Amino acid sequence: MKRRTSLQWFRIGVLAVVVVMAGISLAWAEERDDGNVGDGNGFSNHSLKGYYGFNSSYGALVASGPNQPVVPALPFASMGRIFFDGEGGCIVSSIGNVNGQSIPSTSTSCVYSVNPDGTGTSEAVFPGTPIADPVPIAFVITDGGNEFRAVVTKFIVGTFTARRQ
Repeated sequence: MKRRTSLQWFRIGVLAVVVVMAGISLAWAEERDDGNVGDGNGFSNHSLKGYYGFNSSYGALVASGPNQPVVPALPFASMGRIFFDGEGGCIVSSIGNVNGQSIPSTSTSCVYSVNPDGTGTSEAVFPGTPIADPVPIAFVITDGGNEFRAVVTKFIVGTFTARRQ
């Protein structure tokens, strides 16, 4: 029986460590593979779940639609938080500033849909605010689901970024 040298034992040890680390990496990747990140084709409504805090950029509240009177655009900004249930339902609580006037609001209905590529849409209704119709947004999920960036697609010219709390 041939006796191994210390260099051979060192090589066997390094190989064992590499094999163990590869196994741990694969197990970790399988555990994290919940369809939310990766090649951009695994996002779903479950990709947004929990509370997200947001703040909007300076924007403008504008009249929209053929039956609405023409009014000048009003300066607008907001901040708040959104709760996503992971199944397509949401609640938005925010404070908006429209032309210097503070307007707190909570949505009475809110739905969202996430596409496999991480883009999506949402709309929420805010009673008691200057906008009676559902407010629609388009968004893209970033940072593995920890953030999304959105643009309001009607009534308000503005964008916002939301981060997981």
